[in-house]
Amino acid sequence: MMQTSLQDGTSEPAVDCEVPDEAEVYDDEAAGLDDDSRLTVVQTALHPIEDESAEWSMGVCWRAAAEISGDLANWATSPDGRFLTVTLGDVMGKGAPAGLLAAHLLGALDALERESPAVATDGAETAIRGRLERASAFATLFHGRLQLCDGGLEFVDAGHGFAAIGRRDGEAERITSTDLPIGLQPSGMPRLPRHRMIGAGDVLLLASDGLLELPNASFDTLTTLAQHLARCDDIAEALSDVVRAAPAVLEDDLTLLAVRRPTTSRRHDGSERPQEGRH
Repeated sequence: MMQTSLQDGTSEPAVDCEVPDEAEVYDDEAAGLDDDSRLTVVQTALHPIEDESAEWSMGVCWRAAAEISGDLANWATSPDGRFLTVTLGDVMGKGAPAGLLAAHLLGALDALERESPAVATDGAETAIRGRLERASAFATLFHGRLQLCDGGLEFVDAGHGFAAIGRRDGEAERITSTDLPIGLQPSGMPRLPRHRMIGAGDVLLLASDGLLELPNASFDTLTTLAQHLARCDDIAEALSDVVRAAPAVLEDDLTLLAVRRPTTSRRHDGSERPQEGRH
């Protein structure tokens, strides 16, 4: 058995460590991944995976303007099943530099997943402020938490302004931003939470500003799409249709994320019950 020397000159047995075989160590080349394929894998890691724990319908779709997007998007159900956290952010610039900063921001938010949106946003901003300043960059962010039982939405919009609610009755509301972007909020100035209600059958739509690259797009495009998503059968497919309609060459990254509250919910015995509309 190997011995480990201590500072006082004595020694103690060391724990045996197994060195993995070369074949067990992950390697891009061995996995048959070229640079473009690896970038696709990394890009996918900045967007949410399918979440079957929530009854809400969800969809996400994106296209990068360069080799990798500077947008970040996520949704996650809390361990107790009470909340659904939804996030969409946009780092200034495009390509790998913006993608690196987006990964830092998403990681900081992940570390604070149990916190309220305002606390999580404050904490994430504190964690990456120095990196953003050294990179002369900033990010816009919508970070919200939905109560799955009644559709209550608590959120922070940090300079983003591309969020809308499509109502089941055909109306739509754009959520404007009242806060500064991440990296530009003065230190010590807290983020203030805001609130909305997502009624039965309503949709919360989040987008990056690449939405404005769609043909004849304006901010009305955001609310019109939210209205459409409240009526369509398949949210994910509807978002894919929008992204496919974008120009072949984009000047900015485009990301769309939507969640729709069901019109019925499950009782503990497995039967369905109607959900209340918006309050």
